[in-house]
Amino acid sequence: MAEQFDLSTSPGTSQRLIFALLGISQLILSTIAFQRGGFAYGLAVLGGGIAAFCAAAFFVHRLHRRLVWLGPEGVTVEEGFFGRQTLAWAEVKKVSLSPAATVFHAETGEDIVLHNAANQPSDIAPFLARVRALVDEYGVNG
Repeated sequence: MAEQFDLSTSPGTSQRLIFALLGISQLILSTIAFQRGGFAYGLAVLGGGIAAFCAAAFFVHRLHRRLVWLGPEGVTVEEGFFGRQTLAWAEVKKVSLSPAATVFHAETGEDIVLHNAANQPSDIAPFLARVRALVDEYGVNG
């Protein structure tokens, strides 16, 4: 059975600043709409702003998501919205392990690269230990 590791990155300072500005501007626009357009119009603007804010938060969360599955069949990495890569252990010829960048090199030339994994110190140590164990178990040159 494959083990799942969450190596997701968190949003940067600039993205957090954009969210703060989006939230503040949404409050200002809805306040103006309540004062000038009445209750129903203000409520519609407020609801639209909240929906846009939630959609943006979901978008950024999914953009920074990085899930890794390690199991007897191979390694699977899912990043962002549609990025999913899978390599069977039989295809892996070399694994480069480091907290900064872990790379799975395949015989076909395809590589799976995990950058900035060191930003998640709680999840990276068990991940690297499990990769080392699987590399030793399957005889991959690491």
